[in-house]
Amino acid sequence: MGHCCCKPYSCLQCLDQTNESALAKEKQLSLELANIRDEVAFNTARCEKLQKEKEELERRFDEEVRRLRWQQQAELQALEDRLQLQFEAEVSRLQEEHEGQLLRIRCQHEEQVEDITASHEAALLEMENSHTVTIAILQDDHDHKVQDGAGSLPALGRGHEQSEAGAGDEEPADPPAGEEDH
Repeated sequence: MGHCCCKPYSCLQCLDQTNESALAKEKQLSLELANIRDEVAFNTARCEKLQKEKEELERRFDEEVRRLRWQQQAELQALEDRLQLQFEAEVSRLQEEHEGQLLRIRCQHEEQVEDITASHEAALLEMENSHTVTIAILQDDHDHKVQDGAGSLPALGRGHEQSEAGAGDEEPADPPAGEEDH
């Protein structure tokens, strides 16, 4: 506001200058207010845009987290399935290996049993043959002694009578047949 040489509010020229000055100031303030309104509108729009972007980012982040969780679950399930298959394959392999070992042991056992049985049967057959031969020999000896003893029985009877007459001092030379077997 300019300085006036007149009394305040008495000079029209001063009033006009004051009025012009006020109008200029009002225009300037109106421009500043419009600028501020524009800035506020711009900042509000920008803030709303940023809020929407933030919400969109949060939504995408939540979707990504869910997707990663699903992916992790799928990977864990695939890993679990793969490990289960490996476990089952290993169990199957070990069972087959175990069955193979059992079969080998069973075959070895059967071979050993067959060998022992064959040895036992051979020993039994040898014992039977030996027994048969021994029986045959003994039977043959017995038959010969019986035949020899049958021919010497009358002589024995005479010898027995003689030994009784001789007072029994001497023993008979040959024992009677059949007494050797007892």
